[in-house]
Amino acid sequence: MIRVEDLRKRYGAVTAVDGLSFEVARDETFALIGPNGAGKTTTLKILLGLVRPDEGRVELGAERLAPLDPRARRKLGYVPQRVTFPAGRTVAEVLGFFAALRGLEPAAVGRALERVRMADLAGRRAQELSGGMTQRLSLAQALLGDPDLLVLDEPTASLDPEATWEFRRLVEGLRLEGRTIVLCSHLLSEVERIADRVLILVGGRRAALESIADLRGRQLSATRLVIRLAAPNAGAGRALASHGLTFEAPDPLQLVVEGRNGTGVAAIEALRSSGVAVRSFEMERPTLEELFLRAVHAERRDA
Repeated sequence: MIRVEDLRKRYGAVTAVDGLSFEVARDETFALIGPNGAGKTTTLKILLGLVRPDEGRVELGAERLAPLDPRARRKLGYVPQRVTFPAGRTVAEVLGFFAALRGLEPAAVGRALERVRMADLAGRRAQELSGGMTQRLSLAQALLGDPDLLVLDEPTASLDPEATWEFRRLVEGLRLEGRTIVLCSHLLSEVERIADRVLILVGGRRAALESIADLRGRQLSATRLVIRLAAPNAGAGRALASHGLTFEAPDPLQLVVEGRNGTGVAAIEALRSSGVAVRSFEMERPTLEELFLRAVHAERRDA
């Protein structure tokens, strides 16, 4: 659905996107994440045809169309982070305006409102809508032409938890329909819930590109059991080693062993059978945020 090759974009002395390459498959939900200034918004604008790259190539759809090609734009829907609609216009009138711009029949307005569960608000003035409803109206506008590709730029950044949950449900429904979605978000819990793969950008470069399934696998592989001893005991290390368990000892009262696949249970049993007194133990598993920060820090060190 999307092919990006060696993309570069500079603003004066600042390189916003630096040699970026990736692909997005049809029916995939693909997330872009990264710290502020990582190049996420610039990348999205290039995909949308709103910004021209200095170097590189972007192709959309099976026809490998450039973003500026009108045929590509007809198959694309966009929900920006913040949106405003004309004052004094009703919800139906707002969508009617955008439908007319696209050359769509009036019935498209009703279908779009049904898709975002706003049919009962068709007569309300758009400027009177809450933040969550405004974003849902923006999504309805993006869905007017039944696009193959939907681009969402921080769509829940300014919403309260309830509105965020409602909007996320709508996006999850679109994902289940098999629609291709490119999502830019700083909410990693949101990304983990709805994305298939995630691209981590740092300084305009690709720091990591992984599937959510692989990230979860890394979380499991990094699970550790942290054991606190009641008193320093040199026999604790020998007890673990005798059972073939590798460990770290950050201090005389602490042991850290791998915690997956029953290893943690085996470590506790080895200590108990050797008469080593254990004060406490707990499992530690890195969050998606921690894995994200590790990738960011590693890329910055390399840079």
